[in-house]
Amino acid sequence: MSGPYHLVWDDFGDGLRATGPDARWAYYTFGALVGDDGEPTGAGKGLRVRSRGRHPVTGEPAFQRTTGRENGDPAALPGVLDHVKWLVYGTNTASTGLPGFDAEPGRELLIEAVLGGRTYGTERHPFGDRVVAAGDDLRLAAVCMPLLDVETFVLFDFFLSNERIYAGYERLPFVREQHGDYAAFLYTVPVGPRTPEQEHRLGVGYDRTAGVARWYVDGTEVMRVDRIGHHLPSREHLILDHGGEEATVAPRQLNCGLGMFTILDATRPGEEGGLVQLTEHDEHYARPVFWDSESDPASRLFGQGAELTCTGYTITSRPAQKD
Repeated sequence: MSGPYHLVWDDFGDGLRATGPDARWAYYTFGALVGDDGEPTGAGKGLRVRSRGRHPVTGEPAFQRTTGRENGDPAALPGVLDHVKWLVYGTNTASTGLPGFDAEPGRELLIEAVLGGRTYGTERHPFGDRVVAAGDDLRLAAVCMPLLDVETFVLFDFFLSNERIYAGYERLPFVREQHGDYAAFLYTVPVGPRTPEQEHRLGVGYDRTAGVARWYVDGTEVMRVDRIGHHLPSREHLILDHGGEEATVAPRQLNCGLGMFTILDATRPGEEGGLVQLTEHDEHYARPVFWDSESDPASRLFGQGAELTCTGYTITSRPAQKD
């Protein structure tokens, strides 16, 4: 597509279409891992996804799958894949041949979803005073709207806890062989309060020519980044740091996504050290300090789960903003 357009990518009237020739979504896969630890329902009523398991006492949704440390096995899945519980990305192909939608020069690519969700069982965590507010700690469980460029591994996200909306800005370290030792990180910036029952229209607008990404909540800009690939001016909300040298990047496309995650190797803003060291490779972290440095299975799954709702996903190409 070129020029202005507004596309209803999915209204979920037929539920989640993730198979067949008209599939709008594809499950994230990496080797033997499939990001399908969730049960999609809700044809005609919007999408609802709940963790596949159930807690034996409360009956609440609970994650079932976890990825352990590599333990010296070169064929093992990377332990950091424990982040992924349920994850789908759009099936559109950009003009580059890569997944996503073109970020056309001189225009803003706006990707929006009406998103809600909640987490369950996070209060049963084993981490003691390393967790201050279990219902507002994205590390334990989170609902997410990830927008990914597979070429640069830049992501613009929204994360939901039971209490807040967070704007996520990250670059994953998984294409350093192609792009050098670039800075890789994850920031989660609180941008608004919420309750588990609420849905919000969440969007990210990306202007490739200006090199600017903007995060919107219900149509209001709440955050922007104008040096994509660089750390934010303040590291107050940095929760994962993989080291590396800052480098400006300009994604040529973005893909839409929906997911449920845990981020147990992250730190709480303002503290040093994560909860669980998910990979044995110390070099994955700028400072490998953790409450659990062995990745005990009981530290990764303790009865927590999540639920995601989405009643619409749209893609818009519009004139770039002047400011």
